[in-house]
Amino acid sequence: MFRQSSPAIRRVQAAQLAACILAGIALILAGCASKSAENARRFHLHGKIVSVNLADRAAEVDADAIPGYMDAMTMSYAVPDAKVLATLGRGDEITADVVVVDDLAHLENVVIVKRASKPDPASSSDFHMPQPGDVVPDFALLDQNGRQIRLRSYRGDALLLTFIYTRCPFAEFCPKVSDDFARIYAALRKGPASGSRIRLLSVSFDPAHDTPAVLRQYAASFINTTGTDRPFDRWEFAAAPESELPKMAKFFGLYYNAQEDQIVHSISTSLISPDGKIVAWFHDNDWQPQAVLAEAAATLVHVPERNARDAGKSADRGGN
Repeated sequence: MFRQSSPAIRRVQAAQLAACILAGIALILAGCASKSAENARRFHLHGKIVSVNLADRAAEVDADAIPGYMDAMTMSYAVPDAKVLATLGRGDEITADVVVVDDLAHLENVVIVKRASKPDPASSSDFHMPQPGDVVPDFALLDQNGRQIRLRSYRGDALLLTFIYTRCPFAEFCPKVSDDFARIYAALRKGPASGSRIRLLSVSFDPAHDTPAVLRQYAASFINTTGTDRPFDRWEFAAAPESELPKMAKFFGLYYNAQEDQIVHSISTSLISPDGKIVAWFHDNDWQPQAVLAEAAATLVHVPERNARDAGKSADRGGN
């Protein structure tokens, strides 16, 4: 016998039908997305930012020729990651992956190779460019020995501070800066005693992975240049805790954004004076180790040696 269902039952049945339809659509979309991902073509891009359109999530880029894809030209590319887009400014030199799906291109893995001399306030209003004379906050870090250190412990020395993460796959970024630090360290070991007052600090912005043990292994990987697997007398390694990382990154003009197993990031290297102030800030990787070393030495000319108690603290901080 046929019996008409109640309104409540009909609502449940309608909801179940809708759920089935939505599930079917989701499966179709997932299949399309998977197919698109399989069909995606990737090309390496190098160029300069011409303009940034936050509303349209796009950047106009004056790009070099892209072999196998297009000649050198200026064109607009979609940048789906709004946080990445917000860091870009007119005149910034970048590299990126051009991802082409069904003849539509967008940019992924954007890396700022060199900042424009002045960031574009329209597209990077939250960007802080350290200026000479800026007092460096007393950030706390965890060093390669698992001990907490603070930046104030470097007072009295000239400090070169840079940011890395040990898994960085881009040869021209973390590996290059670390190679340059290794060369500076090697020069300091061979130089006069005053070189002991020039310190190097590589700070990881990947604290979850870059544990003290990983940092020690990373330091040892430069033994062919440094001559030692424990360069911690003058070159230390540390990770910025999650609580300090955003504030530290903002002060030093560092952009980073985790994307699965890779971190898209900019480059930031600072020379800090013995009284804890910014002397110079390098937002790219084309600085020369010898020139920076000479600039660091110049900051020590009129600074007296620290007393024995302070020197002891320094030795304890950088011990093996």
